[in-house]
Amino acid sequence: MSKVKRKHSFNFGRVFFPGDKNKIPDKIIFQPLGNHVGNVIRILKKWNRDNFPSETSFERVLEAAKIHDVGKPPRFEIQSQSSKDGTFDKYIYSFRGHRYLAKSDKDAWAEALAIGHHDFSVEDICTQTYQLKKEYKYADILTKQPLAYAFELYILEMCDQIEAELACRVFEDGNQADSRTFMDFTISPDESSKEVYFIDPWPFGEQKSIELSFESWEMRPVDVDTDGELQKCIKNNQEQALGKTLDRIVKNWWQSEQGQPKKSDTKTVSLKPYPSVIESKIWTAEEFYKQLGGFTPNPMQKEMFESIYNSNPNIDKHPANLLKSPTGSGKLESVLFPTLASNWRLILPLPARSLLEDQKERIQKYLKKFSTVYKDREVSLVIDTGSQMYRYVYKNGVEAKQRTSNPRRHLYKGDVILTTIDKFLYRYFAFGGKQKSFTFPLRINRENTIICFDEAHSYDEISFTNFHSLVRSLYEAGRSIVLMTATMPEEYLKRLDYLEAIDYIHNSEKLNQLKQFQAQTLKQKYPNQKAFKWISDVERDDENPNIFQNQFAQFIIREWKNKPNRRIIIVVERVTDAAAIYEQLNNSLDCTTDESGRLLFLYHGRIADQLRPDIYKQIQERDSKDQPYILITTRAIEVGCDLNAEVLISEICPPENLIQRAGRCNRKGNIPDAKVVVIGKSIAKFANSLDESAWQKYQTLLQSLQEFDTQKITKCISVSEQVDDYRVVELFSMLHDYVYGADLTCKHAHEKGLIITRSWTPSATIIHKDGSEKPHTITVPIDRLITNKDRGNDFGNICVLEHYYNVETTNWDKRDLSWGCAYSKDIVIEIHKNHEGAACFDGKPEYQYNPNLGFVNLPGVFIKLKGKNNNFEEKLLYKDKNNKSVIITYTKALKDDSD
Repeated sequence: MSKVKRKHSFNFGRVFFPGDKNKIPDKIIFQPLGNHVGNVIRILKKWNRDNFPSETSFERVLEAAKIHDVGKPPRFEIQSQSSKDGTFDKYIYSFRGHRYLAKSDKDAWAEALAIGHHDFSVEDICTQTYQLKKEYKYADILTKQPLAYAFELYILEMCDQIEAELACRVFEDGNQADSRTFMDFTISPDESSKEVYFIDPWPFGEQKSIELSFESWEMRPVDVDTDGELQKCIKNNQEQALGKTLDRIVKNWWQSEQGQPKKSDTKTVSLKPYPSVIESKIWTAEEFYKQLGGFTPNPMQKEMFESIYNSNPNIDKHPANLLKSPTGSGKLESVLFPTLASNWRLILPLPARSLLEDQKERIQKYLKKFSTVYKDREVSLVIDTGSQMYRYVYKNGVEAKQRTSNPRRHLYKGDVILTTIDKFLYRYFAFGGKQKSFTFPLRINRENTIICFDEAHSYDEISFTNFHSLVRSLYEAGRSIVLMTATMPEEYLKRLDYLEAIDYIHNSEKLNQLKQFQAQTLKQKYPNQKAFKWISDVERDDENPNIFQNQFAQFIIREWKNKPNRRIIIVVERVTDAAAIYEQLNNSLDCTTDESGRLLFLYHGRIADQLRPDIYKQIQERDSKDQPYILITTRAIEVGCDLNAEVLISEICPPENLIQRAGRCNRKGNIPDAKVVVIGKSIAKFANSLDESAWQKYQTLLQSLQEFDTQKITKCISVSEQVDDYRVVELFSMLHDYVYGADLTCKHAHEKGLIITRSWTPSATIIHKDGSEKPHTITVPIDRLITNKDRGNDFGNICVLEHYYNVETTNWDKRDLSWGCAYSKDIVIEIHKNHEGAACFDGKPEYQYNPNLGFVNLPGVFIKLKGKNNNFEEKLLYKDKNNKSVIITYTKALKDDSD
């Protein structure tokens, strides 16, 4: 009877392909599985025990670390990856499915951690947490800390990832050594020693150095492939077979060595914190403001610094503040500076994308400066708005080269995250890519994170309902939060009374301190000084708006000619009015459109997404140099924009909006003859927040004012009592219970991918197809695209499509709009030019698009269907070029002004 040869397990922890990506690798390095697991365990044992969610966490994670890779040997495989053109790109290795082979007789929780490592998706974590809660011995832990499993899993994954990145660097596999955004840590080599690596932040408590040893086996394919199998694949144009061929060669080599080839020399490295971080000093507000901004903090900024700044990482500090301070008083710096000084993460959700560019420029300037405070340490800014996802890295005062292979995959790894309230809600509930999706909730809920909601007064109706639910949830979870406002209505403030108020508006003593500082320290000769005039005899007739537009334009022309070369901002309520006024001024004043000498600007929400940032940048540049400009705009520039105009001319609007607009006038307190002019007899119905008695009070005040008085106007702010839409409240609650409570009965709500952020009305993207590589686009609610015509489509050459994921091509494609729920569709309106010969042209007029004016008049493409039974659902009809009908539906708002 012949003897059966023993099969030796492929005990590889990791595999490395150092050097160039050759079809026949120069060498392959194998890290023993025991060495890899041993290093992970060593890292875990040094982990700061204060960072574990419960007293029993460490033992569970330790058991998981011991078993997490036991399934690797039977699942080992070498593969090859191809480029887009089908040619060979590189070799990779796989242990696919190995985590499911992890077993523990000691602890079911530890087994769940071992099985859960690598995926970190919301579905996996909620399912595992739900299963663990059913066991009596775990229920109490998860009741006290619902995210205990997620936090423990993350620690296990961080130990695994830290070891992996170090191994890649030790074995010189640069492709695998790319910094991973999933990691909370940045690893950099010490330029003076190959054996030393710095890690930031330092997760190991008091110990200031950790040594790790890396063992390896080395194989040279050219020495082992005696039959030249790899060369044959190349010669016969069978590059797709290279992966399987190399896999077979490696496995045969391993068996021939009886699973015990000679080991290479062991390499030992030290892991240390950045020296500059160890030596970090304790800051005073004055020192840090001077270091980062080059100026002295005002009284409000000093108080906020004392409230937020934490110089002792061992002390829990969870500020929950409502900051009320005038426009232009430096509210952004008041939160950003103490957060950076504490080495915390700041998440800054904004109410609108239009605010992003201004805040980005301000924050970038400070982060570049902050990156000089700690030598060689990376500082990063994440931009996340849906259309823009990017991670900027700064080091020693300059923007550093990206080390991540996919900068759009930021996963909130940043010192500052700049986002919108809509996208933040999306991330809060772990929407996005499946894998690693729970990273967002985890990082939002980590210690040493502050969430600051700027312009908190900007929300109303559904957006306020969600905003309040979000703030309350964060507060009850013990998170650090700051709300900032200059004009929040009293009715809203009452619902936020659990926050600690820091009031520099209604507290006269603090307001006077702020004014004295502006006059004495900042040397502002004319702080808060603005003349005021209300021209109340101009009324807008919706049937004939040309008269209003002409009167407005003529007043601006007279104002400019009376004293030219000033900085003037004009704000109206409607895009159509703004565009018409802009055209009249452009014709009358004969303004140049050359970028260097341009002084007339139009800026509103329907200017193409591709153009708005550059327009605002031009305005800001002229403003910073005290150069003249005339800016015609809408509410798009009302909040968060750092402009210092000499004259503000505004259509009559509610008091909270007027205060915000006036905040862009004489912002620096250096203009002796600044003035605010209000034009109009009545507030537009769609913009009005005042009832009749409040309107009468407001009128009386405006008629009496000769100087703009923020405090008096603030007293006129009044909004109707907020009535929460119960459906929005219930949806928020279900999503929260699923993501943060592992309530699987609410899983269906998350699977639908639906979260109502501002309105029940979904949006569509309008694209003007002019043949360019990057056609102009905007996003608008679909109810703005309704026509009164029975045949639909106001214009020719317009197609209504939807994006969908093509499983066969694994790409996103477009197809004709189909029947169904609008929430599940990514609706696209394509506008084609006639000369392109678009097939859908049907004799209707062409849509007139002028990039300088934007999408002023939106095309009507949907017909609104009305019926007796449409109490809870809106139905929109679309008819294509062949008169084929498609109906899409969405949920009706409780309050519908159109009915």
